[in-house]
Amino acid sequence: MEGAGCGKPVVVVEHLEEGLSPWILLEYRHLSSIYGSQCVVFTNMPLRYHRIMARYGKPVVESIVDMVDRGLVRREDVIVLDPASPRELTYRDLSSARYVVVGGILGDHPPRRRTWELLTSRLTGARAFNIGSGQYSIDGAVYYIHYMYLNKGVDGYRYVDGVSIETPEGVVRLPFRYPLVDGKPLISGDLVYYIVNKRLPDHVWSEVKG
Repeated sequence: MEGAGCGKPVVVVEHLEEGLSPWILLEYRHLSSIYGSQCVVFTNMPLRYHRIMARYGKPVVESIVDMVDRGLVRREDVIVLDPASPRELTYRDLSSARYVVVGGILGDHPPRRRTWELLTSRLTGARAFNIGSGQYSIDGAVYYIHYMYLNKGVDGYRYVDGVSIETPEGVVRLPFRYPLVDGKPLISGDLVYYIVNKRLPDHVWSEVKG
């Protein structure tokens, strides 16, 4: 499961949704552009989605939980991002890891501790950390890891809680924590298009069709 030529901790996204909705696809696509597809692995990914997901990382049918249990991945090399963990991630923690596991799960507000239930509690013995008190989108959490690794910490890191998007039907409020990049919330432009127009952008649809 190594990220060939990665040179930094590999982000492992454990797919925890039933299917591959347009929303989660767009988050996966965005996090791949942030972190680099060569450093991203999508575990627990049904085989029927591998063709499209291979564009954005390495898709694997097996769960990271099973890979750890079978000894294919060393438990001590893994850390899990979990909002329910009482310990906040530091650069030292991050730099000591080979794999950073992120739950591929769309957030609820308020949170229902599904990352703990579906992932952390099953990865017995793996270290788990939060990345602050807010609930991030999947791609936002990966950006946080990207920022921390590049800057050897989070000095200068800024965020905003909640983003509002104007649509023809009214305002859609996304009540999650978003990193600020150049003073603007980091959210996929393709996701904004999807929320406003209720369809994938043409260039993304072309990728999906192959």
